Amino acid sequence: MTDPPCPTGVAIATARLAPAILVLERAPRLEPVLKQALADSRRLIRPCRSPGDLMALADRMPASVCVLDWSGWPTELLGLLDRLQRLRCGARPVVIATEELAPLEWAAREAGAVGFFAAQPSANELIALCGRLLGHLIGPDATQPASPKTKSPPTNNSRW
Repeated sequence: MTDPPCPTGVAIATARLAPAILVLERAPRLEPVLKQALADSRRLIRPCRSPGDLMALADRMPASVCVLDWSGWPTELLGLLDRLQRLRCGARPVVIATEELAPLEWAAREAGAVGFFAAQPSANELIALCGRLLGHLIGPDATQPASPKTKSPPTNNSRW
């Protein structure tokens, strides 16, 4: 994605946006689940229906988590991971694969994937990984400080 030149020939700067969770999938499956699970959070979940959409958003939203449904683009995913690396936007790709594609996990990791699921993960698993990759809590607890849990120390009734 290139910026249109201004009349003087100087490129117009594209506004950078806060990191988000970018979801690349042909049909909305993961995106609605994530949006529902994170409804109380301020975290933005952006759908991408093509690799081009993902690249454009990743460039404008540096350090985003990119959830990639490998079943939608089985032959293109390794190349897409490589292009994300070359974009140098700090994207953190997470691949959702199938059991048949599980043997390609290390190829995906070598191409830049930081997370890999060999089957459809639960919403909680995916949210937990995205939260770790984004560096802080996401979800309903993100807006409230954690309440301290009081726990009494274990007692040792044995005598020496």
